[in-house]
Amino acid sequence: MNKSETEIFPLKVGYSNVVLLKNRDSAILIDTGLKGHLHQLTRFFEHKKVLPVQIRLIVLTHTHHDHTGNLEGLAKLTGAPVLVHKNEFANLKNGFTPIPRGITFNTKLISGIGRLLLPRFASPKAFTADLVNKDVFSLENFGIDAKVISTPGHTEGSQSILVGTTLISGDTFINIKDGMIFPHFVNNPKQLLETWQKLFEMRIENVYPGHGKPFRIEKAWPEFERWKKKFIS
Repeated sequence: MNKSETEIFPLKVGYSNVVLLKNRDSAILIDTGLKGHLHQLTRFFEHKKVLPVQIRLIVLTHTHHDHTGNLEGLAKLTGAPVLVHKNEFANLKNGFTPIPRGITFNTKLISGIGRLLLPRFASPKAFTADLVNKDVFSLENFGIDAKVISTPGHTEGSQSILVGTTLISGDTFINIKDGMIFPHFVNNPKQLLETWQKLFEMRIENVYPGHGKPFRIEKAWPEFERWKKKFIS
């Protein structure tokens, strides 16, 4: 299978991104966006000439509510199995994922208040995944020449999808209007920076983030140096 045959189609669903991978008659959906957007997603499939039955797998980059909001409806619509990282399988099954911690004074305050008053705010609707990724999971059996890799930091069970030199990152990277690439909310900043270092060494060229527009990986380098001074040096 030739990597160039895989097409990558991003879609903003609510304030998070969903990505469709397509290779001939096979497709894989990455994340499901904020709840209440099932109709938008079905129209997206139609526009990309993908029948629901052609979606052979749903991959979750992590289990926060803005990435799992339409999971139940899409699983029923497509009949596709759902893949989650082993470290977040229980979160999804139990319908509880803690609000991630902030990295600045303001985001620490927001996270702290949220954890105290609305502890379930970031949580998904309870759902039992069909498949678990322990570290690396090949997507070749689902018709796509790509693999799912562990990219912990934002959450312990965060994972990304590598298609050639392109990374579909979930919230391992973001790219929003204030210019930040490093997520505002991170459970383990040091671990995320270590993940970034590994990704840089893999010579990734392009990133499709969980929030915001795709970007060249070089855009993340200055932020890596900035946050490394705070959390590692």
